[in-house]
Amino acid sequence: MKLLIKEYLAALKERGELDAILPDLLSEMGLHVFSRPAVGVRQNGVDLAAVGVDKDGIKKVFLFTVKPGDLKRQDWNSSPQGVRPSLDEMLDSYIPNRIPKQYTNLPVAICVSVGGDINQNVDADLSAYERRNTSKKVGFQRWDGDLLANYLLSAVLAENVISGKARTLFRKSVAMLDEPDAAYQYFTEMLQELRSELGKRQKDRVRLVRQLNLCCWVLYAWSREADNLEAPYRCSELAMLYGWDITAPYLPKTTAPAKAMRTGMNNLINLHLTIADEFVNKKLLPHAAIKDGLATAVNSRFALDVNLSLFESIGRISLTGIWIQYFIERYAGPYTDQIEQLERKRNKYTDSIIQIVNNNGVLRSPIRDDHSIEIGLACILLALRNKMDAIRDWTNLVLSASLFALQTNGAYPCVLTEYHELAEHPKRRADRDYFENATAGSTLIPTLCVWQKLSNPTGNFENIPDMIQKYISHCTMQLWVPNEASEEHLYINSENHGLAVCELPITKNCNELMEIVFAECKTSKEHFTSLTAMSLDHWPIILSACRHHRVPLPLMFWQLIDHSVAGAIN
Repeated sequence: MKLLIKEYLAALKERGELDAILPDLLSEMGLHVFSRPAVGVRQNGVDLAAVGVDKDGIKKVFLFTVKPGDLKRQDWNSSPQGVRPSLDEMLDSYIPNRIPKQYTNLPVAICVSVGGDINQNVDADLSAYERRNTSKKVGFQRWDGDLLANYLLSAVLAENVISGKARTLFRKSVAMLDEPDAAYQYFTEMLQELRSELGKRQKDRVRLVRQLNLCCWVLYAWSREADNLEAPYRCSELAMLYGWDITAPYLPKTTAPAKAMRTGMNNLINLHLTIADEFVNKKLLPHAAIKDGLATAVNSRFALDVNLSLFESIGRISLTGIWIQYFIERYAGPYTDQIEQLERKRNKYTDSIIQIVNNNGVLRSPIRDDHSIEIGLACILLALRNKMDAIRDWTNLVLSASLFALQTNGAYPCVLTEYHELAEHPKRRADRDYFENATAGSTLIPTLCVWQKLSNPTGNFENIPDMIQKYISHCTMQLWVPNEASEEHLYINSENHGLAVCELPITKNCNELMEIVFAECKTSKEHFTSLTAMSLDHWPIILSACRHHRVPLPLMFWQLIDHSVAGAIN
């Protein structure tokens, strides 16, 4: 395990990676971190500052300069960002002027922290610098990858904290990164094991969130070496949902552990979005503007694989874009530069969705009924940018193609989810039992109809109700709402929950459908708003949970993008 952690540390970058895990490590070691990494703020050589008792039993101020990988000759004094200029700034400016008043009488430990090793050709210069500047007030320490790995193992991944079974599962997950399904399965089992051993103290939850963050970082760092981000994407999303499940009841509290939990959850969310953004930009968006580009990029000759992969991709792009929009709204005001950068990224994602939909005809023919989730996510993001024409055109094509497939016994949307069943779909129309079982219910058709109505309020559905009556009159048209059990089970999918709104009418103008939607939004509003992800203003977590666990999107989300729906609900 130590070798695994050390190699992971060596692969980390400084900004936003190595300096992102150090605060959690120091907190687990009992130190109080009073200065964290900040972008755009002059730090006088200090990347991280903390106070606490050192291993010699003396309380000290710890000042860290952080460098990624090995410390080499060019990192020592070849630029203003080198280690020596940072150490000079600490001695000349930070220590005399920036240490908080209550800590000014404490001795100072200047820590050179690197993810790898300190090369021999730098060791002599660093040692000479330490001898010249060591005093009664100031001392020096070296935190290299070997020492950091020991601290991580003893403070965060200790044997008495992560059980032997969980550690074994984690090792297996890392070893199977080239097989994402297997890596994800082992990671899921590890999360379940850790959660089953969770203690009742708030500190136990803080530690678990930090462990989840570290484990996801290890997967991410190793997967970058293999240029395969599939496993860390899925694992980090699940870790985020597990983290929310165990911390949400405590996040509103003002205790120190609650504050640490909020920091840990922010770190988990930010890490997942970092992985998602890299995945989308490297693997998906380069194919957006090419005719059938994304479909061709799927490494399979089977139409089913292309269909499943493209809808999965659209869902990931859309959900990442929704998270970005969430942060734009959350940061509105004091972070102008960041907002502009986020807006450019969101616009790129939105425009790419339109390009991908226009360039890949397979996205007009979902084979799974629960692809209503991906279509819903894409439409939410498009609606947030007022791209209602794009929603109208796409959902109309999907609705027409789906009904045509039903009419001709083509690859029509079905409730089947297992790959081997989908591979045999559809069977002969003469097998009426199979057909009725495969089309027993639908969230897709009502979802498409609602989006059609929102994007084109004066439009009508022509002969669509007649076709539904002729071919799938047995099909239960339904949507989904949370109930009182959803808060307990939504985030980790521990049990079935929620309610189906059934027997939805599909008429030529769909007014009856919309009336039922409005009425159900009002009826179930309390269960929806009481979800902690809503009450604590982290609503994209609900969408992440729905996509990850294949739960239909709550119909209340239409109120977020349509004023008429919002008015009807309120």
